[in-house]
Amino acid sequence: MRYLTAALATLAVVSAAPAHFVFVYVADGGTEARLVFGHTAAPDPNSFPTRAEKTTLTARDGSGAETKLAVEKGDGNYFRAKLPGGKTVVVYGTTEAGVTQRGDNPPLLSWYYPKAILGDPFADRAAVGPSAPLDIVPVRDGGKVRFKVVAAGKPAVGVEVTVGLPGGDEDKAPVVKTDADGMTEGFTEAGRYCVAARRSDDKSGELGGKKYAAVRHTATVVFDFAPSSK
Repeated sequence: MRYLTAALATLAVVSAAPAHFVFVYVADGGTEARLVFGHTAAPDPNSFPTRAEKTTLTARDGSGAETKLAVEKGDGNYFRAKLPGGKTVVVYGTTEAGVTQRGDNPPLLSWYYPKAILGDPFADRAAVGPSAPLDIVPVRDGGKVRFKVVAAGKPAVGVEVTVGLPGGDEDKAPVVKTDADGMTEGFTEAGRYCVAARRSDDKSGELGGKKYAAVRHTATVVFDFAPSSK
């Protein structure tokens, strides 16, 4: 019990510091999805995103049809996947980041769920669905955008959400928490958002011969927002 308590305390310390996340975004005129690991949806010129290596990606079009994507190493510090023909409205995936341990802290099993929304961030198809262990759904609130965090289709209460604002300082992104409905406060800035939400499970186990004391789930979403009073 002490071990698991220490693990959760470690999660709190880690989440309080500027964090890195697995993001997926669409580049090259909408022809390919790219995976990176960092503060924002752009390659880190100084680091290759090994944490994003074991990622499966799916593209969904406006009709709901889905295509599994082949992920490969890109020409820079990113992984890439060619998008299918037709109009993709959302790209989402799952990243097995494995078991990691910092110093004498308890080992953690980390999963990431990156998502990029193309076009209308409030479209019905933008939500991954109840099969997603963790998902961030943008919600329009007049001229603001709020974020609903759901775990297996249900509101995730008290979850920490890091909101990377358009043109904001990557290291000073506001961190808010979801309310009883799984919703955050609203934001009005126009442009590209890079948002991440974390929750942890007090669950121990073993993966690939490595034991872990807790499981951390992190969902991300990248999209463009244009404020409107309608």
